Amino acid sequence: MKSSKNALIIGGSRGAGRELALSLSAQGTKTTVVARGKDALAKLKADAPDINTMAMDATGDGVADKLMKEIDPDLLILTVGYEPKMIPFHEQSWDEFSGAWNTDTRIAHAFSSAALTQPMKKGGIVVSFSSGAGLSGSRLSGGYAGAKRMQHFLTDYAQREAELLDLGLTFYSIIPKQLVQGTVLGLAAAEAYSAAVGKPLDQFLNQWEEPLTAGKIAGHVVSILGHSEPTEKKAFVITGTGMAAA
Repeated sequence: MKSSKNALIIGGSRGAGRELALSLSAQGTKTTVVARGKDALAKLKADAPDINTMAMDATGDGVADKLMKEIDPDLLILTVGYEPKMIPFHEQSWDEFSGAWNTDTRIAHAFSSAALTQPMKKGGIVVSFSSGAGLSGSRLSGGYAGAKRMQHFLTDYAQREAELLDLGLTFYSIIPKQLVQGTVLGLAAAEAYSAAVGKPLDQFLNQWEEPLTAGKIAGHVVSILGHSEPTEKKAFVITGTGMAAA
């Protein structure tokens, strides 16, 4: 694996973020996980005592700059996953509709900006998780699809700016293309969409040849990080059957 020495994971107490934190720590990387859920962080800490956990809201003003200065990571992973209210947009308030913009997209903007302006050390890597919803829409999750699409765009913008500034940084966009089974968001979305099309949950999930899990996603991301040099492609779509350049 690429010799990252100091990783900062935002939203890494559950799902793919947790799996990545466990993998990185097991391979000797100093790993810090920031999330809001104290119970999930406590469980992560119990399972992997070497991981440093911090309970805080990463969307707060100045939080990104503060964390980037204090921790000084050479690997930054943004795995935050807003859990939208799964109903049609006209039944949502504006606050509900725009929730993902004010969490996932805001965090991507703040931390990507901090990586460029402080900046991270040459050779630094930023991994930002978008969503397949950003490719094809998600009519029952309000503004979630647009927010995740913008998060993907921000990663591309950040890569271009890093190259213009000759910072030697690499920004990767990770796009899980199907519902991630075994996660709170994946289950909520599966239940909502299976009901919308009038299918039993199991039958709805069987549309995919292989299930996509947090562990599979983490494994693919670790494989990207394992390259001795940054890959030419910077965006990757992940399904239950594998990973491909977007």
